Amino acid sequence: MMNDSERMQWIEELRSSQKEKRAAAMQQLAGDGYGSIQSLCSLLHDTDWKVRYRAAEALFMIQAQDTALDLIRATEDPKDHVRYMAAKALSAIRTPAAIPALSRLTSDENEYVRKIALSALNAITAKKKNV
Repeated sequence: MMNDSERMQWIEELRSSQKEKRAAAMQQLAGDGYGSIQSLCSLLHDTDWKVRYRAAEALFMIQAQDTALDLIRATEDPKDHVRYMAAKALSAIRTPAAIPALSRLTSDENEYVRKIALSALNAITAKKKNV
C-alpha cells in the first residue's frame, strides 16, 4: 500500500502532458486499490478531462462497490471519454443503482458511450437473473 506522499506523486503524474506517464500513474493508483479510492473519486471532479478519464479507468480496474455513486455522477460528465469509462467501470461493478444512469447513456451522442452503456445494462441484468 502506498503512503500519502507516493500517492500524491502519482496523482501529479496524472496531470502530465505525456499520455504514457498518465497511463503509468493510473496503473500505480489502481494497483494501490482501496488505498487510492478516495483520491480517485475526488479526481472525477478535476478540471482536466484526461485526469477524470484516468481516475475512472483506475476505478474500473479496482471494481469497488463503494465507488458506484461517484461513477454514476461521472456518467453526466461533459466529456464523452469520461462518460464511457464511468459506464465501463459501472459495468464491472454491476450495481443495480446504476441502471437509470446507464439507461440514459443509451441515448448518448457518442456511439461508443451508447454501446458500453448497453453492455453494462446487460451485465447488470444478467447478474440480477443469476442471484
